[in-house]
Amino acid sequence: MTRIAICVCTRKRNEGLKNLLYSLFRLIVPADTVINIIVVENDSANFSEHIVKEFAFHRDITIGYFLENRQGISNARNKSVEKASGSDFCCFVDDDQIVAPDWLSELIRCQREFNADGVWGSNPPIFEKDVPSWIRQFYEPERFAYGTIVTKAFTNCLLIRKSYLDRLSGPFDIKLNYSGGEDSYLTSLLTKMGAVIRYNPLAIAYEVIPESRTKLRFILKRTFRISNTELLIKSLLDREFSYLKAMKRLILRFSYGLLISIPYLIFGTKEKLKGLIKMANATGGLVFIAGRHNRFYK
Repeated sequence: MTRIAICVCTRKRNEGLKNLLYSLFRLIVPADTVINIIVVENDSANFSEHIVKEFAFHRDITIGYFLENRQGISNARNKSVEKASGSDFCCFVDDDQIVAPDWLSELIRCQREFNADGVWGSNPPIFEKDVPSWIRQFYEPERFAYGTIVTKAFTNCLLIRKSYLDRLSGPFDIKLNYSGGEDSYLTSLLTKMGAVIRYNPLAIAYEVIPESRTKLRFILKRTFRISNTELLIKSLLDREFSYLKAMKRLILRFSYGLLISIPYLIFGTKEKLKGLIKMANATGGLVFIAGRHNRFYK
């Protein structure tokens, strides 16, 4: 019997949490698998507990609610792993997602086929309203062939062996508590330790994109934040990380972004996002070089 804890962290997304839980309770669960849903709310009070209790009557699936009032995404994820005691695997998904009915079955199938220590799935977007192709392209996830070994993964759709998580303190690093990126840093460390994480494009956890996150302002802010955090993680993973080399690359990237943005500023071309994103990406990195880290989860 395989015991899986589905770990969900939430904060001020009651409607999103409810939609996710509805999809989790429609999962096709293999006969030799037992699942336990763990919901950790990262807030000052239990604003979402009543939503979890709406699902507690289900006889086949156990669901538990826990409050983590220490602020930060790493604290919340660590609480979920702590409450997964006795599980063989932890399975992570976010509160702005909904999962396909065969999501868990596909993660388990891939894990068993390769005896993998982890499986990362796909998170294609679902837009609340129709959006231009350039916005849709921004949210399209990176894809790999079935069974591809990846050196890092994200908790938007991730199955990971609990015994590996137990080998790290935390296991999510509190240095990334407010910046995010704690998941890619964790999985990078695990693969360095010998863990093998495979990719399965058929394990699908859709990311629900509200209209507010399709605005150019939001996309540029998100690009800035991701770039800032990625450089922080690279500096933690690589002892020989060179700030000077990184700065040179970022300046070139910004210059190129500015160059290809000029036609947009003059003529309004359809390529408007490409140059602006490169500039936002470079700016996020340069701000990191200057010693400032984003604090999105503060």
